[in-house]
Amino acid sequence: MIVLEDICKTYRLGENAVYALQHVNLHVKSREFVAIVGPSGSGKSTLMNMIGCLDVADSGRYCLDGEDVSSLTEKQLSTLRNRKIGFVFQQFNLLQKLSAEENVELPLVYQGVPGAERKQRVQQALARVGLQTRVHHKPHELSGGQQQRVAIARALVTRPALILADEPTGNLDSQSGWEVMRMLQDLNAQGHTIVLITHDQHVAAQAQRRVRIADGRLYEQEAMR
Repeated sequence: MIVLEDICKTYRLGENAVYALQHVNLHVKSREFVAIVGPSGSGKSTLMNMIGCLDVADSGRYCLDGEDVSSLTEKQLSTLRNRKIGFVFQQFNLLQKLSAEENVELPLVYQGVPGAERKQRVQQALARVGLQTRVHHKPHELSGGQQQRVAIARALVTRPALILADEPTGNLDSQSGWEVMRMLQDLNAQGHTIVLITHDQHVAAQAQRRVRIADGRLYEQEAMR
């Protein structure tokens, strides 16, 4: 599903060079649940941006679901993101003026999916996260955990090859965080490939595999189950 080979990324801060990623190699198989864990400044956000096709490497090769994305244009990367990646963010990133149903539907509108099919897929996605009775509620009418469930439904509705979750429990209380992680585990059991970015060792321990990042380098991979 994911093949990163010798990925390097450097940023310039004035006259100083920041080596965000240094010769990173990572393989993630289809249907795996992998956690990338590291502290602030370790390079995990840069790695997330690479995997999510939100940024490009200075050097190296990246293949996603069999497609080499290393040399794609920004327009091509945008199309690829919308087709193959479902994002779940710490801040939920829901549009406050739209209902849960409308937030989930939005990616399908961008894809040009016909209205009848959009409605069916949105209903299915919200049912999968247990929010079929909250479809008309706007974000401010939902708890943090429910908002994250809407975000997960939005990620699922495009039927992506990969779900990329960036600190999905970071803004939640412990109970809501546990429920979100249980949901991600269930989705993985149903066949979804999931990459989780986190600084929390306890959250990372709930994935099948854990990859540690520090100073822009990936270290030992530990079997968690």
